[in-house]
Amino acid sequence: MSIRKAKMNPIASSSEEDDNNTRQLGIMHMRKLFGEFVHSKETLIDKDKEFRIYNMLPLFTKMFDACSPKEMIDKFPDVLQFCLHVSKLMVTEIKRRGSNQSTEAASKKIVEFLEIDENEETSNGWMLLTTINIMSAGDKSLIQIMTNVSIPSTLVKCLYLFFDLPEMSEEVENINKRKFTSKERRILLQKLFVQVLVRLCSHPYPADELARMDDLSLLFSAITSQCPPYNVIWRKSAAEVLTTLSRHGLTNQVVDYLHNKGCMSLCVDNMQRSSQLQPLEVVEMVVSVFCFLKDSSEVSQILLDDFKSCQGYLFLVDFLIKLDQEDQKSPDTEAAIRNLVLMTASLCICGYNELKVTFNNNSLFQMQGFKMPQISARGTCVRNLHAFQVLQTVFLKSDNTSLCCIILDAVSSVYHSDNANYFILESQNTLCQFSEVIHLKSVPVRERFFGLLEFIVFQLNFVPCKELISLSLLLKSNHSIDCSILCMKTLLNLLKHSNLFCDVYREVGVLEVFVNCLKKYKSLLETVPFESNSNSTKDPTLVLGEMILDALMILLSGNNSNATVFRDSGGSKCIHDMIRFESCSNSVLKIVKEMIVNTGGDDDMLRLLEAMQVATTQQTRLKITILKSLVSCLRDSHRTRTIFRKVNGFSHLIKTIESLKGVFTDKADKNQYQTFLQLLYVVCQALTTAMRFEPANAKFFQQEFCIIFS
Repeated sequence: MSIRKAKMNPIASSSEEDDNNTRQLGIMHMRKLFGEFVHSKETLIDKDKEFRIYNMLPLFTKMFDACSPKEMIDKFPDVLQFCLHVSKLMVTEIKRRGSNQSTEAASKKIVEFLEIDENEETSNGWMLLTTINIMSAGDKSLIQIMTNVSIPSTLVKCLYLFFDLPEMSEEVENINKRKFTSKERRILLQKLFVQVLVRLCSHPYPADELARMDDLSLLFSAITSQCPPYNVIWRKSAAEVLTTLSRHGLTNQVVDYLHNKGCMSLCVDNMQRSSQLQPLEVVEMVVSVFCFLKDSSEVSQILLDDFKSCQGYLFLVDFLIKLDQEDQKSPDTEAAIRNLVLMTASLCICGYNELKVTFNNNSLFQMQGFKMPQISARGTCVRNLHAFQVLQTVFLKSDNTSLCCIILDAVSSVYHSDNANYFILESQNTLCQFSEVIHLKSVPVRERFFGLLEFIVFQLNFVPCKELISLSLLLKSNHSIDCSILCMKTLLNLLKHSNLFCDVYREVGVLEVFVNCLKKYKSLLETVPFESNSNSTKDPTLVLGEMILDALMILLSGNNSNATVFRDSGGSKCIHDMIRFESCSNSVLKIVKEMIVNTGGDDDMLRLLEAMQVATTQQTRLKITILKSLVSCLRDSHRTRTIFRKVNGFSHLIKTIESLKGVFTDKADKNQYQTFLQLLYVVCQALTTAMRFEPANAKFFQQEFCIIFS
């Protein structure tokens, strides 16, 4: 292998050396030709000058097509002067064909001049544009020369004229059988033309020149103007050029020019009147405008204010709603909606002026470790409330699942981009307003909405009191049982996340709403046949009721303040009335126990004992369940055993024993016998628990009831 390489290297080296020699000779010839042109002994008329320049173009493009900017200047020191002559020639040729012509005629003549012909080197306009393209990739000094000669403004004028190009005829192609079809020549020109402008506009000088020549506004008109389908390619080109300008050429002077010319108003007005355009076309226009707004916001707030004052945000709302209301949406329409929402969300982060967190957290409730987030660097924090209001308004007006989901995803991305954003946007009451209409939305939309609420607590470590109040109103209205279940799921998740919410729910009124829901649940159980209660849990209303019981259990556990509110709002009476429903008796009795062990549980103990007495013989198992709950209460504390004695608990237990007289006979059913035996066992267990470690109770029982057992 090494021998073969040794044999091949001289050949490759020789070929490369020949190429270098040829190139050096070509560059030397180029320098000679240009030197003779500049220092001509005879006076050249304009026609002769143009002829000589055109003759040099093929050689220049061949020699410097792949050169770096530094290499171009090093090997051709006169390139700056050459650039000046070529640029002047280009401007002259364009003016020659565009002056005193209709827009259609001018555009046609200019395109015919610039398009490639059968022979590239004899296509003067094509070679001229190719040469400028090579130099536009060069040193900034070349860009300055071309800018001073008005190449950028001249090409922008051409671009604007190309909107009026007539449609190409394909009949000629079959007759002439040319190397390139009309369509191919047009595509080649468009690519080269745009590349030249993009390269030029990647520097700051062209933007100033376009503003000074009053041609920059033409680009804004171009990107938002209607044109025939066969010329849409030029509108896309204008958008690409404008986007490049916004990244590299925005200065305060350029922004002032755009403001004074009313460019934002022009764009919005054009887009509002673009009724014949496809949705994606309008979105492309909006994207171009948004790019300019975003980039300009690094320099000034002026254009963003202009967009607002000309009702640009209102246009976005109306346009999104219009797309949303189409009967049959095409994939293009769906894509247009998504792109527009995402662009609007990105615009929320744009703005010259920083927005402060005006939210004052005066709430009594703060989660451990919470600190108000500080506004971080530009690019993550909200600086544009008006763009965010677009998302908010469209969500409230739309009933389309896809659009609402996209908006909530966008809102979520804004919240997630910086922890300060929720607090910057707090004054918008976004989630509170969303909660008012969330019952009208579909399940995927609701799930996203409640996910946002949980994000505020789980990720921001914040207690959103206003949002919790809105959830309590949503639950109270109960417009949709499925929505209420999702709401309860979130409220339960928050309760399980932090005990702090036990107090929060009381203060913001959620606990009272739970009591109202509990009463509705009891009313429903009364309408369900008693025997079928245990089989009815799949009913959504019953599912909601069970979730309410779970939440109340957490809220009342060891919380005297919540127990007081629960009693005052009628919850205690309601919960005792529900003991008789076997389908929920276990959960109900757990709540009753919490009421008894909390301060002021005397009445609850008495009601529990009365519920046991009221239960019929057929509800023996319910009696057993109640007694087991009573035993658990008696084991809890000295106070509950004292309450038991004060409310004549021993008397109720003795009555239960007396009710068993005559049931233990040979004729008794075996299953019933076991049930009654279990009841007697639990009664005795309750008696012993009430007296164990409680001398006062034991003495009271001995004095009042021992005679019964003697």
